[in-house]
Amino acid sequence: MTTILDCIERTPPVLERILEQQEQVYAEAASFLKERTGKLKEIVLLGCGTSYTASVTAQYSMERVSGLPVRVMYPNDIAGGRICAPDSLYVFLSQTGTSGIVCEMMEKLSGQGYFCMSMTESPQTRLAKLSPCHICLNCGKEEFSMRTLGYTASVLDLILLGMKIGLAGGFLSRERSEALLREAATVPDSQRAVIPEAKEWYQKRKRQFSRSDCILFTGAGALYGLALEGAVKLWEMPQIISAGLELEDGMHGPNFGYDGRQCVVILDDGGAESGKAHRLARYVKEIMHNGLLVGPVPLGEEDFVLRPRGGLFSCLEYSVVPQIMSYFLAVDAGRDISGPMDRSVMNRYFKTHS
Repeated sequence: MTTILDCIERTPPVLERILEQQEQVYAEAASFLKERTGKLKEIVLLGCGTSYTASVTAQYSMERVSGLPVRVMYPNDIAGGRICAPDSLYVFLSQTGTSGIVCEMMEKLSGQGYFCMSMTESPQTRLAKLSPCHICLNCGKEEFSMRTLGYTASVLDLILLGMKIGLAGGFLSRERSEALLREAATVPDSQRAVIPEAKEWYQKRKRQFSRSDCILFTGAGALYGLALEGAVKLWEMPQIISAGLELEDGMHGPNFGYDGRQCVVILDDGGAESGKAHRLARYVKEIMHNGLLVGPVPLGEEDFVLRPRGGLFSCLEYSVVPQIMSYFLAVDAGRDISGPMDRSVMNRYFKTHS
């Protein structure tokens, strides 16, 4: 029987396939972008749920490779009347291509002449067929509504799109692009090593997790997006109260609410914000006695040591940690997440996908 753990474990070969087949997958997009790239002033990413958190995760890296500001919005923002700029590229993201509001807003903006494209799991999805230009995520069909593989694939695909835009606009050199792809190529093997290590770490820490009233993830840059995604997965799978906080913001206001009943998981990539991450980690460990650090330099034996190799893509190496946590917390709590979710009652009240 296939499980969500199987989806997590087959992520590395999927990422390898995305990297190997990127030229053919992005051929249509390259042609679509070619005559418009010089006119672009901004990239806007739109999606809901995991597509939203993947967009927030990819946002920072996309800016660094495209040379353009990248903004993340909910599709409902457009429905609510937010101003849309004619010199922006609107990228609609939905793994299954069936999100109702995403499809509706794609029809609206593309019908009004805005520059739009979509990313879904297949060119046969509803959203793909509505789009002037479509990019296949190349992740295959994921068996479960609680997306893990699709999240990681979406982040990689968005960064690759940013690279194509940067190359087309002259911001990114061919040499720099090739160097970045070499960084990306290290991620699958890194994930293969991190997955069993994360399993072992979870087993040692599961009592700490299960005894906490809630679990908070916090991180800076791309790891903020992963913090949001980790919170979504904890809510979806083991149904644990959770939140994702930006590192600095989590030290302004929420810090007055931290106590020993909450487990604070600090995601640290060893970069510019590492000192801040360590100071917060020491506080929740020494004062609240319920904090854990995930990063290259541990503060104690209870922390998870992860030394990223992927450079701009390192958030993908970290992504398996909250996924492993969420899966095993659900299994240990006795929640059956092995089959499709029954949405029949929910659909009598609201329906998000068609």
